[in-house]
Amino acid sequence: MKKGMLALIGMILTLVLILVAFFGPWYSVNLMDIISIDIGLTTAATTGLNSGPLNTTMYIAIGALITTILALIGIAGVAFNFGKFKTMKSVGGIFGILTFLLALIAPLYFMSSALLEGTSIGFWNEYGGPGYGWYLMIVVAIIALISSLFVFKEKSATPTG
Repeated sequence: MKKGMLALIGMILTLVLILVAFFGPWYSVNLMDIISIDIGLTTAATTGLNSGPLNTTMYIAIGALITTILALIGIAGVAFNFGKFKTMKSVGGIFGILTFLLALIAPLYFMSSALLEGTSIGFWNEYGGPGYGWYLMIVVAIIALISSLFVFKEKSATPTG
């Protein structure tokens, strides 16, 4: 299987996982096994919670989503041989690297943000910790990096048909 097709499959997986992570919980709090609260990126928009760090993390994740779509366009050009090969390879690879960076920055920023500021507890603690959305963004970053490397390693356009 050629590297361009592997990169395309990886970026499609990246897109799906970003969407799942975007709507999933990024932090879960469990108070004495009575109350469980999940905080996600869409929490601010749907509940009216005005949290600067949560909003900023959401905008970074939206940036990762946009760069993933742009990378998919370039990688599809490489995989299916449309457009100029070098241009599509550059577009796919560069936007893939940007997806990697933004997908990595989003959870790291969220972890270091002021979400728990003013408390003596850390990000991982006995009352709560990161939800699956937070972990998925780390996985997204790794898959985006691998897909970008695959598209950069693609040697030349192969004739279709």
